[in-house]
Amino acid sequence: MNKLMETKLREYRALRRRQQLIDNAKDKLNKSKEKLINLLTLTNFKEMHKDKEDELILLENEESTAEDIIINSSETPTEVTEIEEEENQESWRYYIIKWSMYTVLWLTLYAIFLKLQFGAVFFVVSILVGICLNTRTGPKKKGEVSAYSVFNQNCKSIDGTLKAEQFEREIRYGAGSVR
Repeated sequence: MNKLMETKLREYRALRRRQQLIDNAKDKLNKSKEKLINLLTLTNFKEMHKDKEDELILLENEESTAEDIIINSSETPTEVTEIEEEENQESWRYYIIKWSMYTVLWLTLYAIFLKLQFGAVFFVVSILVGICLNTRTGPKKKGEVSAYSVFNQNCKSIDGTLKAEQFEREIRYGAGSVR
């Protein structure tokens, strides 16, 4: 019975150690990601670091999520929009970093294939892959209109579509007849 308890205790401690290692790795990854973003976006590092420290202190003291802070505090609408702007700025930074990394990776691979004298093949294949990745194959979202008017409710066309009626009016009465 005693050995069974010892083995369970060892398993529990090993599991706890693994979880701590995973949590530490996640923290280090998040910190290095923030440093990379700050470095690549060329923002004022000291101000960003100070803001991050203030946010960490607030979060440690409050022990609540950002949603609880927004809901429970008496913030004015301008303060809420400032928080939304900061979130939007972070998403733009992520977008810039992500596409910069993709571009650097693609240029590196293109240079390698140029050395191997397969540059044109790599270019064509990467264009085809890009086309495939940017085409949606899933169902359309609710309320989303299709570019093809026959699939829309009441066959309503999207703005900018050249319809036969519009083309006929332009030919007969000139371009000023179409609104």
